[in-house]
Amino acid sequence: MASTRSEFVDFIYPLRQRMRLYDPTKPPTDQPKNDASDPTRAIPQGFIDAMIVREAVFVEEQGVPLENELDEDDQRSFHWTAYASIPVKAKSNPASPEMRMHDEKMGTDTKDRHKSTSTKIPVGTIRLVPPPHEPHPNGKHETDVPKDNECYVKLGRLSVIKEFRKAGISKLLIETALAYARQHPYELLPQVDATAVERMNQEGVGTDFRGLVLVHAQTGVQKLWRKYGFETDESMGTWDEEGMEHVGMWKRVDVSDGRRRIPREMLLSERSLLHSSHDGIVTWRNAR
Repeated sequence: MASTRSEFVDFIYPLRQRMRLYDPTKPPTDQPKNDASDPTRAIPQGFIDAMIVREAVFVEEQGVPLENELDEDDQRSFHWTAYASIPVKAKSNPASPEMRMHDEKMGTDTKDRHKSTSTKIPVGTIRLVPPPHEPHPNGKHETDVPKDNECYVKLGRLSVIKEFRKAGISKLLIETALAYARQHPYELLPQVDATAVERMNQEGVGTDFRGLVLVHAQTGVQKLWRKYGFETDESMGTWDEEGMEHVGMWKRVDVSDGRRRIPREMLLSERSLLHSSHDGIVTWRNAR
């Protein structure tokens, strides 16, 4: 399963090896390697649309270099892309830049939009990164902060097209991602091989997700994250990411219902090992 779509939100499961088809030095609307690949193994349109939003917000608005926007966490993250239905009033009305960008990718002739009364365009995105995580940008491992070096997930890359920032898109994306974490905690266990799990054990990092969520928030949007229960951790200080000052904010979600649905064989314990197949699909086996 790579992608599932509802009317307004597309969910993209971790793409792993498929991400090799994405060229970070090119815009999301210009990915010839992916376009030429087998559609069943290609990067789904939902992720391309997410990158269209991220390029518009982080690259064009905030000045992040295009080649830096895609990072090593994208291939193992869960992504959501939000869409808006835009009415098309008349042939003479010029399409918005977002419409034109999306048309280029989809091969739609913007001039023909008078034949339709509306169109859907990507307007927002967010991602959820499962453990393990790299050391804190300040040099201290982030798991020094939570109690008992608890396992946590990262919520990030929240971005909404400028014209839609008062339409509740951020709320939709944040609540959708947090709901997934609550309902599917077993999906957020360390999706790595046994060697990486052993490394986490040696570092004293927990491998059992119990609902702890971290956000690397730009200092100017802390108020937004507080609306959803995140609290700034002063002990993490501030640091620079792509020229913008960030802080760490934490929230805990209740995963008790989701944990009750975890298959017994998927519980990571002293008697279980986590393995990854060649195509990146996580499997479990008993270590008897």
